[in-house]
Amino acid sequence: MRSVFCASILITFGLAASAGAANAAEPVLAYSSAGACLASPEGFTRKLEPVNSGIAWRTTFRAVSSADANGNVTEVGQSVDSASFGVGPRMHTPAVSAYTDEFASVTKPNADGSLTLHVGTVSGTFTAGPDAGLTFTISGIDLKGWAGKSGVRLFGNGGSPTIQTFALSNGTRFQRICAVLTISASPLR
Repeated sequence: MRSVFCASILITFGLAASAGAANAAEPVLAYSSAGACLASPEGFTRKLEPVNSGIAWRTTFRAVSSADANGNVTEVGQSVDSASFGVGPRMHTPAVSAYTDEFASVTKPNADGSLTLHVGTVSGTFTAGPDAGLTFTISGIDLKGWAGKSGVRLFGNGGSPTIQTFALSNGTRFQRICAVLTISASPLR
């Protein structure tokens, strides 16, 4: 069975609470994430359609994350994969997975007053589900966004969709395109 997690870095609601021991370092930013991806083992056409739609599938996910002062992000979440879309034998079966991952992020201002959030290569491990124990990497993505006066930042896809590569430690590789929305907030004081 080839269940695949498509944890994108979609943040839809910023959490601004730091839970833990009194000695724990308080995160600079905290997140709650949600999103959806279209995955295709054979890649995408120039029209951004799966090369073989019969073996493509959709993944939705939800995660919570925190970032330190250097932009290093730690995330935990869950994903739900659909079956592949085609008729006949399924190349991908429905599944639910849990995961942890880490990545580096950098935010830079743009000339138009917006911001660009660069999410570097994501490295993680499935902690539950059919791929439990497998590690994965996901290529980076840039998101465009704006910051409010309260310190809340909103990021999402801007311009052309980004095709990412997802690789599992068992050799499975595929491409994916994700819809991304990110809200981050500084911890409450």
